[in-house]
Amino acid sequence: MKYLKVLILFIIFLLSFSSLCFGADIYKDSKSEIDTSLIADGIIKIRYTIPTTKKLKVIIEKDSKKYTYDLSNTGEYDVFPLQMGDGKYKVSVYENIVSNKYNTKQTININVKLNNENSPFLNANKLVNFTENSNAIKKAKELTEDKDKEIEKLDVIYDYIISNIKYDTEKAKNIKSDYLPNIDETISSNKGICFDYASIMAAMLRSQLIPAKLVTGYSTNLSVFHAWNEVYTKETGWIVLNEMYFDGDEWRLMDSTIASSAKQSKSSKLVDYTNKLIDKKYYTKQFEY
Repeated sequence: MKYLKVLILFIIFLLSFSSLCFGADIYKDSKSEIDTSLIADGIIKIRYTIPTTKKLKVIIEKDSKKYTYDLSNTGEYDVFPLQMGDGKYKVSVYENIVSNKYNTKQTININVKLNNENSPFLNANKLVNFTENSNAIKKAKELTEDKDKEIEKLDVIYDYIISNIKYDTEKAKNIKSDYLPNIDETISSNKGICFDYASIMAAMLRSQLIPAKLVTGYSTNLSVFHAWNEVYTKETGWIVLNEMYFDGDEWRLMDSTIASSAKQSKSSKLVDYTNKLIDKKYYTKQFEY
């Protein structure tokens, strides 16, 4: 009888636990679900299981760093990067109550051990969203099919983007805070804002197994939030914005938005930026995805 009581109490504890684990990788709550099966690959999948009209948020924290995202309210999975390296993460799902107030719906703690420190920058996520069937990814395959070195693949993808995609001034004027890039819309319209440039470049490079970051932050030459890329190749290591790379023919800038405007207008803007990049404070990175 004593052992039976202990067993019953244990079962009640499991049933009342706020975030039950179904299998080894799926954590379910009453309205949300967190799939940790791919954390070694640097990503985590989260969905609100019941479609709602309410706004939803996800906050992912590690040590003193915190990333806040919108979560889809349609019941579909969103994929988020675990870009803060190995260690203990706190992942929380929130539901809007009123105005800018949110209620915590689910929280879990996970220990992340990445297969590779660059894993988060090789996979698709909510901001760099692509599949092998994406038209932009097919274009990347076409552009790189006769290229062997990663630096060569980077060069042809970069050149395609800055040569074909124009900055969309009207779109920039009317952009909303919850905007997300669609790489196939960008390649179809051949227009975009800095967020689109950075997202499509990261997606095309990742599809070729080249680690690429979508970086957001500020530039002292711009009055708005900005986006650009950082890229890793075996030949160069990480190429950050204030460390331009030489492709054997000319110097390249990881800010494809500026490079595109300069090339298509044949202005000296790129040269001006190159000179100012000596000052590392010229660009201030806040987040990377």
